[in-house]
Amino acid sequence: MKRFFLIFFALGSVASAQTEPTPSPTPTPQIRETVTVSADAPQPIDEVSKTVNVITGQEMRDRADITLVDSLRTIPGFRVQQLGGFGRTASIKTRGLRNQDTAILIDGVRLRDASAITGDASPFLSDVTLTSVSRVEVLRGSGSSLYGTNAVGGTIDFQTPKPQAGPHGQVSYAAGGLGLHRFRGNISDGTADGRFGFNLAVARTAYTKGIDGEDDAHNTNIQSRIDYSPFSRTSFSGRIFVSDAYVRLNSSPDTFGTLPPLSSTIIDAKPGVNFLPDANDPLANQKSKFFNGQIAVTQVLSSKASLAAYYSGLRTARKNDNSGFSLSLFDGTIQTASAALNWSPNSGHDVKIGYEFEHEKFGNDGITPSGLGNFFTRAFQSSNTLFAQDVVSLIDGKLQVAGGFRAQFFSLGDPRFSLVNAPYSTVSLENPPSAYTFDGAASYFFEKSGTKVRVHVGNGYRVPSLYERFGTFFSTFGTPSFVALGDPDLKPEKTLAFDGGVEQYFAKQKIKLTAVYFYTWLTDTIGFGNTVPAIGSTQRPFGGYENQKGGIARGAEFSGTFKPTRSTDIFSSYTFTNSDQRVPQVSGTGVVDTLGIPKHQFTLVATQRIKRFWVNADLLVASDYLAPIFSNATFNTYLFRFDGNRRIDLTAGYTFPIKKDKFNLRVFGTVENLFDDEYFENGFRTVPRNGRIGVSFGF
Repeated sequence: MKRFFLIFFALGSVASAQTEPTPSPTPTPQIRETVTVSADAPQPIDEVSKTVNVITGQEMRDRADITLVDSLRTIPGFRVQQLGGFGRTASIKTRGLRNQDTAILIDGVRLRDASAITGDASPFLSDVTLTSVSRVEVLRGSGSSLYGTNAVGGTIDFQTPKPQAGPHGQVSYAAGGLGLHRFRGNISDGTADGRFGFNLAVARTAYTKGIDGEDDAHNTNIQSRIDYSPFSRTSFSGRIFVSDAYVRLNSSPDTFGTLPPLSSTIIDAKPGVNFLPDANDPLANQKSKFFNGQIAVTQVLSSKASLAAYYSGLRTARKNDNSGFSLSLFDGTIQTASAALNWSPNSGHDVKIGYEFEHEKFGNDGITPSGLGNFFTRAFQSSNTLFAQDVVSLIDGKLQVAGGFRAQFFSLGDPRFSLVNAPYSTVSLENPPSAYTFDGAASYFFEKSGTKVRVHVGNGYRVPSLYERFGTFFSTFGTPSFVALGDPDLKPEKTLAFDGGVEQYFAKQKIKLTAVYFYTWLTDTIGFGNTVPAIGSTQRPFGGYENQKGGIARGAEFSGTFKPTRSTDIFSSYTFTNSDQRVPQVSGTGVVDTLGIPKHQFTLVATQRIKRFWVNADLLVASDYLAPIFSNATFNTYLFRFDGNRRIDLTAGYTFPIKKDKFNLRVFGTVENLFDDEYFENGFRTVPRNGRIGVSFGF
């Protein structure tokens, strides 16, 4: 731990524009950045009373990021993992919590997979490439009162750019190590009066070799947006986001050599000595697709009131081919409709009251070569939600107080299964318990000293997924039949979170230091139990999902921004996380530490511009952590201690102006993992040192 503090303070505890733009002690409306802390209520970022970070499009271009998870690695409190390189399973653990505790949004609307085990966006995190993005807004801390399910640890809002007047566009191509080929093109146009505009963007990313030379993965993303204002007080917006991805899958890591007699012994991971990293599985692959269409309308009722409504249709599909032995098909549909009244009785008071309806469907088909184990599952649930938010600004904007409330009521549809011994057929379905959340935050800015203090408390929830309610698998033990895993009566997961922080500005806002303490209590969770009661007359002999007590995650985030010159930006952060479970995640080990979470993490992002040349360095350093590996030799799970990564990426480029900047040609290059640090994510290999170069033409 001492080593991390020495690194942190030696670099001056500084930061770049990776975090929110530095506010002026005397706010100047012309330069104030805004952040959208709810789907359609932008606030000046210096007035936001929660922990918010903004990653701008310029920062993502400076780093030549390809995917969304690339851009999120350096956010304080974030633990970003990708198991085996591009296209493979990615996860985001916020403040020591679980993968499913962070909500992903596209333009303020939830993106999640109704067919995922936990009903979150994890299956598609690796498929979101930076095709056309204006900024990414990150809220850390409970956000369920604003954003609903899964926003327990925070939210990530992927925002698409608004169309501009006149034709604009860009075409780029990059190639490099691991067989990379990436094409991206976008075009935008709009009328001078701002009444009509459109964006269209396409990106194709392919790695023909991957980490071991046989890890083929490719992805196509399409985005479009049309904005239209037929009248001065009426505006419409339509958006489409499409992803089509393919990835070759490897086998999971396995134990190797002599294992300790007790599973409670923690093994220091050494590849080829006590564990084998993921290996090629030439017949295993995954195909995944999602389509998200949104329609939004805003009607200004008066100078103090407006009405906003939207509809979102989200369709997801995944196909897992398991080495020719079985084929699993998963599909989900989520339809969401929402309407809200926004009222501002005066310049320092904003009220939002709304209603949301959501309907989701889960589908799962299993196909085997013999046909003996073929099955299908269809399940449905819907909800009605009432929500409200109140934001008050007092004392010339120095004091900010915000509160929110959300009540969600659920109903289940009758599930459908294959006709062979269908489970749940005798279960009388009742409406599941409702979810209620509250949220409160306050901040105060001491203008004379340049100090801002803030506090936030709120509870969060996660809707039980349809798999957790109605999950099944086909068993060939004894009489072939379906075996139930789910529980239709599961209660929503519940959490209670608190965070408080201080921001301090120095040297005419050229330096900003931030310290945040966070504490999250997982009061009620959903977990898998080995021995669980029957559901009516439906037995669950192999265990199943049940409501359990969770754990506690607490810690501190320290970050800073430093801008020594107009052309230099530096960002650094240090995060300490202490996350524990009530019950060990691996039975028999006695270890209550949350797996996969390093206690210490340090990041540094530095960008230097010299006229039209720029260079960017991106460093991530993490302490060791514990992760499980299942042994195919003993059929037991063992805990391994893996070294954290020491990865630095370096990007540089130059922009050539053409016809007095009417056009531009941009040349850039990146070296990933500059010092070729070998590290493993839960036993999966990670990218070695490799490089790529690219060229971009814009107008």
